[in-house]
Amino acid sequence: MMNVLVVEDDEFKAADIVRLISEAIGSATITRAASVTSALRAITAGGFPLVILDMSLPTFDLSGPGGGGSPQSQGGVEVLRLASRLASECVYLVVTQYPDIEIDGREVPLAKAAKQLSSRFKVNVKECLLYEFDRDDWQASFSRALTFDIT
Repeated sequence: MMNVLVVEDDEFKAADIVRLISEAIGSATITRAASVTSALRAITAGGFPLVILDMSLPTFDLSGPGGGGSPQSQGGVEVLRLASRLASECVYLVVTQYPDIEIDGREVPLAKAAKQLSSRFKVNVKECLLYEFDRDDWQASFSRALTFDIT
């Protein structure tokens, strides 16, 4: 059984992702994190060979008075930066609603972002995918990205 961490603050998008993981992997145990802080807490605790990561995340979870703050467009990049300090051996799969990711002040298209994020932060970013709630074609790309061996 594989443990998967889904780092996503949007409930609708998270539900789509969890459904596809369940269909593709079947016996996966899925844990949710909805902020940079909760993602890093889970990654630090370990046990997640696969992390599905959004790029726009609030700093803290949205519980309690005042919520978790506004989503940071670079929240996912911050997770990768800090995960690199932990020497994280997770495989990261980025699923974002934006066609580009800002890396070191430059907008990088998703097709090139995984390689650049992996190189920049010394973590294993397998792929960066565009999530489109009103289109189904992202789902096939996501399911294909889940079909790899984690050793």
